[in-house]
Amino acid sequence: MSRRYREPGIEIESYTSITDDYAGAHDSWWGVAKMHVKAQDHDLPFLLANELICCRLAAAIGLPVLPGEIALHPNGRKCWVTPQVSHAGVTVPPTRGQEVVAAHAPTIAGALVFDCWVLNEDRHEENFLFHPSLGIWLIDHDDALAGSDGRRFNTFAKTTDMTLGWHGFQSTEPPLEALRFWAWRVKNAPMGAIDLALNEANARGLLPKANGATLRKLLRDRKERIDTLVDRFVAPLRSYVGTDDEPSLFQP
Repeated sequence: MSRRYREPGIEIESYTSITDDYAGAHDSWWGVAKMHVKAQDHDLPFLLANELICCRLAAAIGLPVLPGEIALHPNGRKCWVTPQVSHAGVTVPPTRGQEVVAAHAPTIAGALVFDCWVLNEDRHEENFLFHPSLGIWLIDHDDALAGSDGRRFNTFAKTTDMTLGWHGFQSTEPPLEALRFWAWRVKNAPMGAIDLALNEANARGLLPKANGATLRKLLRDRKERIDTLVDRFVAPLRSYVGTDDEPSLFQP
């Protein structure tokens, strides 16, 4: 018989009783779980900022992402840390494309729309965590936005309207209604959510204010035009809609 609910994806390895006022009124402990740690690379100054910003924005529109935080490595470098997802003590392996599409097609559509918004061209099978008993999460956004090295900032001064160049799930025929739903979610994302993510990256020393202002304009402009950006990107797939000359996926 199939499981009715998904199993927990985070395994707690040890528990320590809380004996002070932080214990609260309910049963609670300090728990230890494994974390994935990605350290700042000095040649890629925007790596951590991109992870933080995209994690916050994906969560704001309802896409499944792991909770992430900034930590400090013993060698002094800042790191992006997220909890390990495992099943029966084994880390979830890389996703198999067709398996995840069959199980979570609407989420794949959401990832495609989100990646069009934040210019993430590094979405492939290994940028999802997936297990049929646990669920699915989007991961690895370090090269989104201006790129981990900031290479696209000069381009953003000229245009914010560029089409996403590549996506590992572009040819999977994502459900049209799901594409439309997630485009609506992006278009209606409040500027306050964008500002909170950018301000947090700045406050943590990951993103200079001038670069934050550039990304704010980029995210604002692209969310307002997300229908066009997604439509333009999936245009080569227009045949699966049923007609190659349909003017837009987003027309009623």
